[in-house]
Parts: sequence; C-alpha cells; structure tokens
Amino acid sequence: MDKQHKFSYSTFPKKYYFYIYRNSTFTNIPKNMKAFFLSLLIVLTVAAPAVQAQGTAKNETKTATGLTGQFNDLKSKSNSYMEGNREYKVVNVSLLNSFWQSVQATIKDVEQKQINDLNATRKDLETAKARITEQEKEIEALKLDNAQKEAAVQQSEDAVNNLHVLGIPIHKQVYVIINTAIIALLLIALGVVYTQFKSSKKVTDQKKKEFEDIDREFAEFKKNAREREIKIKRELQTEMNLVAELNDQVAALQKKAHA
Repeated sequence: MDKQHKFSYSTFPKKYYFYIYRNSTFTNIPKNMKAFFLSLLIVLTVAAPAVQAQGTAKNETKTATGLTGQFNDLKSKSNSYMEGNREYKVVNVSLLNSFWQSVQATIKDVEQKQINDLNATRKDLETAKARITEQEKEIEALKLDNAQKEAAVQQSEDAVNNLHVLGIPIHKQVYVIINTAIIALLLIALGVVYTQFKSSKKVTDQKKKEFEDIDREFAEFKKNAREREIKIKRELQTEMNLVAELNDQVAALQKKAHA
C-alpha cells in the first residue's frame, strides 16, 4: 500500500487500472485521462457539500461510509509510484466503478431531495396563496362589518346627542344646561333653607336652655318650699304639743283650785 517506486505505464493492464497524477499540473497527462479527471473533480466538488450536509443531518457515524470514506479508501488501496519526480496512483477499476456509482447515487439523492423540496415549496406556495385568498375574503368581510359598525356608532352618537324628554327632542348640551340650572337653583334653595334652619335651631337651643334654667330654678324653688313646709309643720307640731301641755297644766291647776 502506498509504495513509491519507479514504474512504467506498460506494466499494468489498462482494463484494470488508470493513472492519477498528484502534486503537479495536467500538462503531461493524456487528454482522455485529463477529461476524465476533470469530470471526477467536478462531480466531487458538486457532490461533496450535499454529502456533507446529508451526513451531518443523519448521523456522524455514517461519514466513513460516504463519498469521503470511499474516496479515502480508494486512495489507500491504490498503489503509488514515482516517475520524473512526479507521484502517480494506480487505481482499481472495480473500486473506481463502485465510487462512481456512489457518486451517481448521491447526485440522484440530492436531485431527488431538491425535487421534493421544490414540490414541497410549490405546495406551501399554493397553500399560502389559498390562505391569502381566504384572508382577503375575511378582510372584505371585516371591512363590511366595520362599515356597519361605524353606521351603528353614528346612529348611537345621534341618539346620545339628542334626548327625548316627554316626547320632545332636546339637544344634549341644552339638556345639560337646564339640569345644571335646576341643580344650581336647588342648591341655592337648600342653602337658604339650611341657613334658616340653622338660625331657627339657634333660637330653639337658646329657648330650650332658658326653659331648662327656669325648670331647674323651679325645681330648686319647689325643693326649698318643701323644706320650709316641713320645717313649719315641725314647728307647728312643736307649738301644738306645747299648747296641749299648757292646757294639761291649766286643767291640773283648776282641779287643785276646786279641791
């Protein structure tokens, strides 16, 4: 494997191997091999990003079996030789065919994926168009509903601005002015009544206080009169007792005088 030695093209049968020139230009390679090699490089350049993206999305463990793994395996199983300070690879045709089939399968998978993505995009576009059409219909319905609501709001505003009192239409501002005037008059009347009530209450409180003072003086007078009455009754009883005692003494003296 990877043995480097001087070698001639005639040593290997052409039906089993082909030659890859590395680390140099294509100036000394035959035209048919140069075209094949350029085609192979173009295929690898186109397929490598798709293979790498697909391998990353599926599983990193499958990378070794992808195109990169097969290409590395193809190089590792190829013999190397040097000629004219140039390194060449002798590649097994069966391995190259297998690698080329893998490249074609990968390209086919990528193309199929692109077709599927395109179909999905078209389907999404059709769905979006249908949704846009439906939304346009909904917008028209909303516009109609909005116009009806605006008409209802305008009618409501007219009904609010004009009031009917006892069947007479009155503008709202006029109605507010009238109510404000009535409320102001009621407040003035209430203020007058409150002032009179306060004055009357003051007079009533004064009269009540005077009555309470008179009642208290009368109660005090009754109390004093009652005490004087009791005192007079006691003095009268004392005098009556004294008169009775004197009468008893006079009667006793008269009896002694007759005796």
